[in-house]
Amino acid sequence: MMRNLIALATLMVFAITAQAQNGGGTYKPTAGNITTEVLFNDFGDISLNNGLLRGRYFMSDATALRLSVGINYDYRKLDDDAHYRTSGIALAPGIEKHFAGTDRLSPYIGAELPIRFTGARYENENVEVKGATGTNGSDRAYFSVGLNAVAGTDFYFARNFYAGVEVGVGLRYRKDAEVEVDTDFGNNTTVEGFHGVDFSQFVNGGVRVGFVF
Repeated sequence: MMRNLIALATLMVFAITAQAQNGGGTYKPTAGNITTEVLFNDFGDISLNNGLLRGRYFMSDATALRLSVGINYDYRKLDDDAHYRTSGIALAPGIEKHFAGTDRLSPYIGAELPIRFTGARYENENVEVKGATGTNGSDRAYFSVGLNAVAGTDFYFARNFYAGVEVGVGLRYRKDAEVEVDTDFGNNTTVEGFHGVDFSQFVNGGVRVGFVF
């Protein structure tokens, strides 16, 4: 966390210098602009936002539609006759309301609807497991849907380039899949799925760095 604050402070220094050199005028996106971004962690780790590619479309100077999307696939061979695989898709459509701020600073609030589906399967010479990555039901397949309220701010160092931070709270429903274990020995079993609801706070753990098109 401290490193992220230092990173943000350093970027702010560059921003102040850039503002002095470039003069006045607004640098923020306007109606019709599209933005995309990556997450910058601790001066060395650059990634998508929690594995999701995020884009925004500004319908007006103050209102933007946002969409985060991600696809994952993981195949692991454990030994000569055992392997597992997981795959999933995630979508998070949402909307943002931006406030006046300054010529470079754009604070906003918003909401998003995160939806995620993950499948899982395990196989070896004698056993096939549908809905999990192991015979003990580990790493189950699941479906989840939620509702997040977010707040953040973007700072535009120059035209078409910004950095920002975002926090939020969210409510999520998750349904873990039923697990079917089929064996060559005839003792097949089924483990019922279960579901739950949780409420949590979150912080995107780094500085968002983005571009405007």
